[in-house]
Amino acid sequence: MQLALEDVIPLHLADVTFPDWHPLHGQTGAVMAFALRHPSGLILYETGIGRDNELLDGYYQVVHHSLETELEAHGHALADVRLVVNSHLHFDHCGNNRLFAGVPIFVQAAEYDATRQQGYTVPEWVDFEGADYAVLHGDAQVASGVEIMSTPGHSPGHQSVVVATSDGPVALAGQAIYSKAEYDHIRRTGTTSDEDPPPDPSQYLASAERLIGLRPRRVHFSHDRAAWNEGH
Repeated sequence: MQLALEDVIPLHLADVTFPDWHPLHGQTGAVMAFALRHPSGLILYETGIGRDNELLDGYYQVVHHSLETELEAHGHALADVRLVVNSHLHFDHCGNNRLFAGVPIFVQAAEYDATRQQGYTVPEWVDFEGADYAVLHGDAQVASGVEIMSTPGHSPGHQSVVVATSDGPVALAGQAIYSKAEYDHIRRTGTTSDEDPPPDPSQYLASAERLIGLRPRRVHFSHDRAAWNEGH
């Protein structure tokens, strides 16, 4: 059974407003996750922002959308998820990992190591009872037609997912490329945007170009509800 474009399901988990000290201050942004309907079971890319952190909710004026409700809207439940992939472990990408005790969660070793740095993330959203991290060192296939691609730059161990479909590759960029607009900008100019400079610009651009070089049919982003589609 070959997957189709429609088997990659965007899940809108939160909206944020960036605080005064952030490069994008005053702007709003979406926090997305993606469910992949795979013959072997549901695969979840990203888990969004967790709840019950008053500091983050206040700083970012977070409007939460329940992961359970988003899945239910597409006929699925948390219990359907057989594996999780985090693009990276910043607070807005791993906040609901703790809903998946006993479920393999795929991360890069460099990313997991980075969580030991104070202030990198919310520790209890990463380390919780029943956490089952599958730690990778580079690219890996996690299911038939589903490849994890190492795309560092935004963070030390950032990773994206590439899904083979009957219509061509679908890339889940995570934050390797921030938005549809940035994807178009990099394709057009070969440079990154100056609006929110990445921590490691050279690695970020190399990772972005690696994704673009796949010539994907569709690209989804973890902070943009709009997808990029070839020919549109």
